[in-house]
Amino acid sequence: MRVTIGPSESSVTDPVPAAASRRAWLVWSVAAACYFVALFHRASLAVAADAALERFAAGPAALSVLSALQLGIYLALQIPAGVLADRIGPRRLITVATLALAAGSAVFAVSASLLGGLAGRALIGLGDAFLFTNVLRLAAHWFPAERFGRIAALTGVVGGVGQVAATAPLAGSLRVLGWLATFLGAAALTAVLAVLAWRVVRDRPGGTEPGGAVDRSLGSSKPEPVGTALRTVVSVPGTWHSFWVHFVMMGQFVAVTVLWGPPWLMRAQGYGATAAGNWVLLCVAGFLVGGWACGQFVAGRPARRERFVLGLSLLLAVVWLTVIGWPGVLPVALLAVLLVLIGIGGGAAMLAFDGARTVNAAHRSGLAVGTANMGGFTAAVLIQLAVGGLLRMTEGLAAGPSYRLAYVPVLLMIVVGALGQLRQSRRARRGQPG
Repeated sequence: MRVTIGPSESSVTDPVPAAASRRAWLVWSVAAACYFVALFHRASLAVAADAALERFAAGPAALSVLSALQLGIYLALQIPAGVLADRIGPRRLITVATLALAAGSAVFAVSASLLGGLAGRALIGLGDAFLFTNVLRLAAHWFPAERFGRIAALTGVVGGVGQVAATAPLAGSLRVLGWLATFLGAAALTAVLAVLAWRVVRDRPGGTEPGGAVDRSLGSSKPEPVGTALRTVVSVPGTWHSFWVHFVMMGQFVAVTVLWGPPWLMRAQGYGATAAGNWVLLCVAGFLVGGWACGQFVAGRPARRERFVLGLSLLLAVVWLTVIGWPGVLPVALLAVLLVLIGIGGGAAMLAFDGARTVNAAHRSGLAVGTANMGGFTAAVLIQLAVGGLLRMTEGLAAGPSYRLAYVPVLLMIVVGALGQLRQSRRARRGQPG
């Protein structure tokens, strides 16, 4: 049988609801709200970077370890998250994951040592790891297959708004309320949301009303073995194409918004903390625009999606080549264009999940999404460690040249990811396994 990066037979014929009901939107909205807070907690370290350096008496390299630990845990748990989403169901996992976010924020709030900070970020990475995959697992059961790409993009937009909350609003809260009140308050609100998720979310249509008994069984009496499901998912070139799409788009976006954007803007570009936060906010606005536009005009169209992501990958390579090669401070207009394009790339990462779901059966959607999701965060972890290491090695240089050298790995990751997309596209056209 010929394998393509278009729709698979099983992905089309799996049973799904004929139309999205009000109940479907309610379930998705509560789950997406949990993803909103996950993105807030994930991105909060970037805005709180300078405060964290002072609070934990640490340098930039130690700060990169905080971020890399959080993202590394997220990355390591993507396959387990996909398997558990398909086996246990989203309701339980979303609730527990949101509680882990709340606990992580509380630990981060009260800690005054780097060890405590690491524990807090580890819990945040643990909770974050299970949310996006499970929100999309809900979408696979509550919405028709042809709408999945748009729901995935809309979920990404909601997460982008969570990142908006982690920019200027978080910076203002830290300035007015202080470290302890800000992160403890975030923990309390997150815990309330976890309770709401348990009350409202149901794994699939036909479950009980909120507050009732546990949902009916998610699958058949003889579920597919995990090894069989994993081998099937990774044998499809379209799954790996989605992996490399996410590798390019999300990896470079995370490099700016999760940790290194604000320090680069303040130390190498000469902006104050508030202005740097606003620049990151502009990048996140690009993410929102990119996610919305891709959901409207690209998702659900395999040929258009393949051409679009490759073209955008090449454009992002030009963007980062400009960041690295520009001598001195970037002009304001050019900086704005570059940050918006970086954000649009991040929003376009949602197309990876549209692709992964299209070529895999609905009952493997959690595993497929988790595999694709590993792409961007593999790149993100490698970037965080590489940038931190290069900044440490170039401490004797001025900030501008130091950051330009430190950002070279971002460009290399984009090139590798674009080549990966091309390779999997060729394999799909030849009917070869991934």
